Amino acid sequence: MAEDPSITRLTRLVKLTLAINAAMMLVNGALGYFLLIYVVNEPATVEGVSIGAAGTEATNGDPRADMREFFKRTNSLLERTARRHGTNPMDVCPTTEEFDAAVESRTMHSPESELVLQKLREGYDYYNLTWPVAVPQR
Repeated sequence: MAEDPSITRLTRLVKLTLAINAAMMLVNGALGYFLLIYVVNEPATVEGVSIGAAGTEATNGDPRADMREFFKRTNSLLERTARRHGTNPMDVCPTTEEFDAAVESRTMHSPESELVLQKLREGYDYYNLTWPVAVPQR
């Protein structure tokens, strides 16, 4: 018994549609994978962990290395977030001169350090970022 040509054509169209959909699912899966790897890949931070990395210990009671590392880490996250949102980082981040003045004060309680911390906190609040728990206490 011979099949009707319209049924044969319909069967071929259904098979072609299924093949195209399967190929598109593979392409979408690959794009999603690369999106996760290259775009969303942010370094994970664990709250409550000391910010001092190996080799960044303060020497002779000088807190400048710890302060510089803390400011660098918090500012880099704020800069990346500002760029991701299409904002100029200079609008929300402290300047290099303000960082240097805060570090040279050698304490997180100086007016220079409080100014930098205030700008960083305002930026973190604006972008809904979690403020780091480990802040140098000197």
